[in-house]
Amino acid sequence: MALQKQTSGRLENIAFIKTVMMILVVLYHAMLFFGGTWFTVAKPEGGGEYLYYIAKWIGTFHIQTFAMASGYLFYYLRKEKNRYNNPAKDIKKRAKRLLVPYLFTILLWIMPIGCLFYKFSLKDIIENYVLMLRPDQLWFLIMLFVVFVFFVLIGKKIKLSFRNLVIIYVITTGLGLLLSKFSINYFQIANSVRYILYFYLGGYIYENHKKISLKQVGIMILGIILLYALVLLFRNVNNTFLAVGIRYAEILVSVLEVSVIYYLFSKLIEKRKSLVNSRIYHIFEQNSFGIYLFHQQIIYFVIIWLNGLVYPIVQAILSFVIALFTSLIISLILRRWKVTRFMFGLE
Repeated sequence: MALQKQTSGRLENIAFIKTVMMILVVLYHAMLFFGGTWFTVAKPEGGGEYLYYIAKWIGTFHIQTFAMASGYLFYYLRKEKNRYNNPAKDIKKRAKRLLVPYLFTILLWIMPIGCLFYKFSLKDIIENYVLMLRPDQLWFLIMLFVVFVFFVLIGKKIKLSFRNLVIIYVITTGLGLLLSKFSINYFQIANSVRYILYFYLGGYIYENHKKISLKQVGIMILGIILLYALVLLFRNVNNTFLAVGIRYAEILVSVLEVSVIYYLFSKLIEKRKSLVNSRIYHIFEQNSFGIYLFHQQIIYFVIIWLNGLVYPIVQAILSFVIALFTSLIISLILRRWKVTRFMFGLE
């Protein structure tokens, strides 16, 4: 989702992070098919499992980093611009920004294409889109809304500290595991609980960004490597206690990855200011939300068209490029009219 132009370098890096993460979401979905469990209408042909593992790695940080950036912006606006002091007004505004696009994108884009490929029954439609159990890529909008409501009503009262960060990590990871065990994810509640951590992490980074050093980043990268190796080594062990420990390790890997990405991207923007000043970048920044809304279903059509006809790597690249630019064009067209800007949150 594009941010308004800001003069602050700290907000330029947040806008850059959000834009890059949305593009990575498209790449993630372009490769995820080769695991055989995503878009099951077709079966991957010609191998390509390595693409799936790359996608799974991207999945450890892309949406998590976006949630962190949203939390960073939330705390910046609250503390430096005195925003989010009127819960009713703020929640209504965020509903317009997230829930209205959810409704129209589901009705006019995702549900028709989903029914075309999956032959959904009425029960499937109610579960997937009304109860929001599996609303395709739009689970993210519901999660962001629920997390925002939590922080407007409760979360903003929690002091930003490392101690509280650890407490939130322990509680949300454990509660997320519990909700998943009992398959409780109506209205994306389980996912929302998990992402509270990354939103809060954004606030913590906002408060402490000046204290992050290159040495600390090096330690975090070493921690990522060691923890990820541990996760891969014990992921398939049939032991409940160990499985819980591995889940905590996975979340910690994501937290460290997100923190490293913030530092590296911020330094990149400092050194290469031209990256955020180019016309091409601003086009993608302003339309990243539209790209997110429409890209996944375009990938479905590309898969049906190319699966088995080209090498997996070629299919993944073409899926990524075609979905990225087609969804960009759709977004640019819809931004031309006030009514469609409102319907799809492109204002």
